[in-house]
Amino acid sequence: MENYKNPISLFKQTNFSKTIWWKLKVNISGYQNEKEDKLVTEIFKNRIFRLLYPNIYQYNQKFSRILVQLYEDGYVCWISLDGLIIEEYELKKTENLKNEQFFIQDKVISILKWIKDQADLTNEYLWGGTLGPNYDCSGLIQTAFLKHNIQIPRDSYQIKSFCKHLFYFKESYAVLQPGDLLFFGNKEKCDHIGIYKEDGLYYHCSGKDFGRNGIGLDTLKQTNDKISLHFKSKLISAGRVVRNYRWDRTIR
Repeated sequence: MENYKNPISLFKQTNFSKTIWWKLKVNISGYQNEKEDKLVTEIFKNRIFRLLYPNIYQYNQKFSRILVQLYEDGYVCWISLDGLIIEEYELKKTENLKNEQFFIQDKVISILKWIKDQADLTNEYLWGGTLGPNYDCSGLIQTAFLKHNIQIPRDSYQIKSFCKHLFYFKESYAVLQPGDLLFFGNKEKCDHIGIYKEDGLYYHCSGKDFGRNGIGLDTLKQTNDKISLHFKSKLISAGRVVRNYRWDRTIR
């Protein structure tokens, strides 16, 4: 069994550097703030992060959580020191994939099958859920892509900004391709996301209010189904993932 050191002792060895990257050896939860147990994301083992708080001048203060920024999507959240197991990680130079759009397109069928498999499991909506079987809307989509080695942002409004914009929803959905992402919300902000399957159908993970409390299949076609009608009324735009998020070249 590997002899892992206390995380704080490891941070001390590097003077609480913000440029050192660390690799998680366990699944952990990410929280909204330093004190409350409000989950904002779940974080897979083997993901990479850097430390934002504390720094070398603050480590003598009493704290049970640290503020981190994740490498794969730039996401910032608080994680607990309790049960945290990490190791130092050296970033390798990111390859510039000339054909990454084609790589992503080739994964679409597998991504949709993976989401269908998750929908077939017993599941319910979980705010911040990414580990499964319970997800939130963007957690489902991000994890589906991450499982296929495609890195995209965490939250729906971030994914919307990251994607190649296709159109606003005054146009027909007929031009949508499987794997395109659908964005829902209002004029101020996108707050929900789904992924197009085919023939007007899309997967998404919706909550109890106006939704299915889990992963479901809804339609853009004319229907009497109240849930599909509700989300259709909230459609903003469509987008397509054509690149990977890159720490060294993506606007954060």
